[in-house]
Amino acid sequence: MKIKNTVILIAILAATLLFVTGCKKKVEIEKTVLSVKGSDTMVNLSQKWAENYMKKNTNASVQVTGGGSGTGIAALLNKTVDIANASRELKEKEYAKAKELGIAPKEFKVALDGIAVIVSPENKLTELTLDQIRDLFIGKITNWKELGGADLPVVLYGRENSSGTYEFFKEHVLGKDQRGNTRDFANSTQVLQGTAALGEAIARDVKGVGYGGVGYFAERTDVKILKVKASEEAPAIAPAENGNVNYEAIWNGSYSISRYLYCYTNGSGDQ
Repeated sequence: MKIKNTVILIAILAATLLFVTGCKKKVEIEKTVLSVKGSDTMVNLSQKWAENYMKKNTNASVQVTGGGSGTGIAALLNKTVDIANASRELKEKEYAKAKELGIAPKEFKVALDGIAVIVSPENKLTELTLDQIRDLFIGKITNWKELGGADLPVVLYGRENSSGTYEFFKEHVLGKDQRGNTRDFANSTQVLQGTAALGEAIARDVKGVGYGGVGYFAERTDVKILKVKASEEAPAIAPAENGNVNYEAIWNGSYSISRYLYCYTNGSGDQ
């Protein structure tokens, strides 16, 4: 993923730091702790931002944890975290709950991310169309030979439903059927808690296929990132190649499975 403007995140941290510090009555100087929680996709990125921020602001300690977008948003609404990371936008019901709780979520778009579809390096396939990816994850395609691969059953790996990546993939890749009903992941999908765990599972399973933020997989050699075609006639575009994220394709939209990443703070009061 590529940062559109790192200053955005610095501003979020600075504004939150000022608010938290302003609430303190003690005269002595003490380290102010800011907590960031949410999107598993954003953990590594946020940790780098936090480290850079703390180098410039030695009186601040920024603690970053994952758990999924839904978990981070819930923590923000419960006032147990200062910044919620999310790989999706807040839902209407979350805004409604926030209003009930006296929370005014303030949204910051901080990055664009590509979602990679990954398989074992032993899988001879190099590309798939969006329709083929959809048919894999809804369980319509059950053997790799149906796609020109080996005669092996497909093993699906996915994220928990509190994951923003799960929700985005379900909405934008699985989509809706001809009757307008939302398609769901196949019941056989093995649900894993976090992108890192998903990557490890794929690395060990020649039959496996999964998805996740490209930043987690770009430099790995034990999983293979597939190129994606928007249609049968469209060119195959990789979100990463040779260990490098294909920022241009993600930003210009030629890579089909991309989304914004967000930070949310409580914008009530003086924030």
